[in-house]
Order: sequence, then C-alpha cells, then structure tokens
Amino acid sequence: MKRVSTILVLLLAVCAMYGQDIVGTWNGAFTVTPPEGDAVTLRIVFHIEAAVEGFTSTLDSPDQNAFDIPTDATTFADKELSIKIGQLDFVYTGKLTDAKNIDGSFTQMGQTFDLDMAKAEE
Repeated sequence: MKRVSTILVLLLAVCAMYGQDIVGTWNGAFTVTPPEGDAVTLRIVFHIEAAVEGFTSTLDSPDQNAFDIPTDATTFADKELSIKIGQLDFVYTGKLTDAKNIDGSFTQMGQTFDLDMAKAEE
C-alpha cells in the first residue's frame, strides 16, 4: 500500500509540474503599419500565475505605458494558451512549443497580429 501511495504522489507531482509550464512572465512584440505612416513595434508582456482553479494573468504594453491590465480569462490545456480581455476586444491564442516559447497571435477589433512569446528568465 505504501508503494501505491508513493507512486500516486509522484504521478500527481509530475502532472502538477507539467501544468505549471505556463506560469511566469512572457515577452513578445508585434509590428503595426498604419495606412499613413511608419511601422511601429509594440511590446506585450503577460504575467501568468497559477490560481486555485486554473490560471490568472495580467497584460502590460510598456510602449503604450499600460501596465497590470486585468484579463477576463486565462486558459491553458494541451499546450494551448488562450487569454481574453473583453473590454479591449482582445484574444490571444498560442501553442507552447517548448518550455520557453509560445507561437501565437492575437486578434483585437477585427485585426489579427502574429505574437510569439518568450519566457523571461526568473
């Protein structure tokens, strides 16, 4: 019985570690080219934390002096990340390709932009 309990604890620990891959600070940038003007690159930062049920996150847009923007939903399952901010009509979706990279894009007000993210060093 003790052996079964030990195996269960180890299995749960591995599952918990796998689920935590997304927790941390993630940095990315995208480029916008207005119809009349030069291209502008804007940085985006997600701060993702584990919660009792799932995850929570905030968004920073340092180049626009916008910080700690709360999100409405942050989900992560099967290496797929989704972050939504209803007030900004913002939806980010991405796939965790390895422990430090997410390939993704976001849609805001009908426009879609590529936005790959890299995990910040702790």
